[in-house]
Parts: sequence; structure tokens; C-alpha cells
Amino acid sequence: MKNKILILTLTILFSYQFGFGQENESMEFNSDDLIGVWYPKYIRGKSDLTFEKKVTTEHKYGLSIEILKNGEFRNRYSAPCGNDTMLRTHNYSGKWNLNENDWIITTSEPINRKGTVYKIVELMSDKLVLAEINAE
Repeated sequence: MKNKILILTLTILFSYQFGFGQENESMEFNSDDLIGVWYPKYIRGKSDLTFEKKVTTEHKYGLSIEILKNGEFRNRYSAPCGNDTMLRTHNYSGKWNLNENDWIITTSEPINRKGTVYKIVELMSDKLVLAEINAE
């Protein structure tokens, strides 16, 4: 009986993994969707970085990243009062590069204060999800 349960469990796990892999491979990204100003959206319990695209001309304060078509990259923090601590205030400029085969984006300046290499997990016109790749 234990063997049957084990075999059933393994079958379900492997079929789920295989199905997810197939779905992920067929997912197509449009690299033009990367271009724009992105604001972090914090999701409790997730290690991936999730961003929403700025779609209005309304100015938003806080952290943002900007990915430009010419290969430039900006990582900023802004506040309405300017009284935030020096630890949080920043305005970095650098370059970005995309490996479209593996959907790996590399930035010359960190996005989350430490990482510069990320796997694009999800990319839509208004949502970007990145998983940090540790380059050790």
C-alpha cells in the first residue's frame, strides 16, 4: 500500500513539473515590454521581485527602475519632502543587457541593492517578475 501511494505521489509531482516546464517554455516574452518605468510591488512571502509599470503621467514617489531602449538603466528613490535618510536616497545610472535565449537580464547597477543578474519569470505590458540569480 505504501508503495502505491509513493508511486502515485511521484507520478503527480513529475507530471506537474513536466507540465509547468512545458507551459514556461511556450511562454513568449516581448522584449519591448521591458522598456519603461517600473515600481516595486511587495508581495509578502515571495522572494521574486515584482514590479508594476507606470502607466500614467502622475509622479509616484519611492523606489523605481527605468529601462530605456538604448540600453541605459536607472535605479532611483525619490520622496516628496527630501528628508529621507541617506541610506535610502539614491539615483544610479548604468547599462542593461538581455539574453533573449534564457531571458536573463543583467544590469551594471543593482536593482535590489545587491543583485545584478536576474531571470525574467514573467513579463507582461504592466507586470515584471524577476528572480535573482546569485553570481558567485
